[in-house]
Amino acid sequence: MRKEIQENRLKVFVENARLIPENEQSELPREKLETVAGKIGLWIEVACPEGSCSLEKDKITLPASGVVPKETKGIWLSLFCPENQCLIKQGTDLP
Repeated sequence: MRKEIQENRLKVFVENARLIPENEQSELPREKLETVAGKIGLWIEVACPEGSCSLEKDKITLPASGVVPKETKGIWLSLFCPENQCLIKQGTDLP
């Protein structure tokens, strides 16, 4: 029996987004298409009213829902401080 490794996936709802159909994908700049050649994924278009999307330090931030339930302590603390093993005294600007 062959066991397949599944990569971690994040399921979110991105408001005011749409899949870009193939005919519109062909109109994208060649540089964009070349960077994803051979990769599996979706081209989407997202509305970014009032600066709700940002591109900083090679990271894109999009408005999305369903990322972290409101009752949790957040992804970072869940990964690096499981079972409340960290004592937080003050915030930091570290990346």
